Amino acid sequence: MKSFIFGAPKARNKIIDLAMILSLGLVASSCSKQTESPIWQYMPHMANTPNLKSQKGYDGLGNGSSMLMPPDGTVARGHKPYRFTDPEEAARALENPLPRTKANLERGQKVFQTNCLVCHGERGLGDGPVVNPFPVPKSLQSDDMLKWKDGHLFHVITKGQGIMPSYSQQVQVDDRWAVIHYIRALQRAEHPTDEDLRALKARSANGASKGEK
Repeated sequence: MKSFIFGAPKARNKIIDLAMILSLGLVASSCSKQTESPIWQYMPHMANTPNLKSQKGYDGLGNGSSMLMPPDGTVARGHKPYRFTDPEEAARALENPLPRTKANLERGQKVFQTNCLVCHGERGLGDGPVVNPFPVPKSLQSDDMLKWKDGHLFHVITKGQGIMPSYSQQVQVDDRWAVIHYIRALQRAEHPTDEDLRALKARSANGASKGEK
């Protein structure tokens, strides 16, 4: 059967040599010094797909640009627009959707240390390392800040206020709520209740008794 198809061994060798020569010739014919204009293209429709070059005009669009701006009112897929313009309105309408868990507090701490600590300081007192010579930010421990609701804090992080810019691009929505939980923890640590002090005293006493044993 093999002899019928391929013939004698010498004939088979000639066929293999001829196939190799044709393959090398095909490869050589497809090569060119001008890489953008090869002599032979395997898939010309993919190589020559019409496209628009960046930073170049285009006669097909009315404004001469190669990119169209989205129509007014367009909302990107997956994007939830923030429609509040007044912090008091946000304070009334928004509540923190994240539970106060250890994981959320640790996440909030990481976000705070990355984005907020440089201005607000480690304890939120407005004494961050960049304050001098930059303006002193509002202390998170001030009396009026202690009265702010979570929605008010979320609005300021999202839209900015005074010398503080918006952090909506740097901090994701869930991370804003997580950092608010951490700010509440800082405030409670700086302004502990009587119950907090009693719990701390009891914990210290238990620790001391265990150490004596």
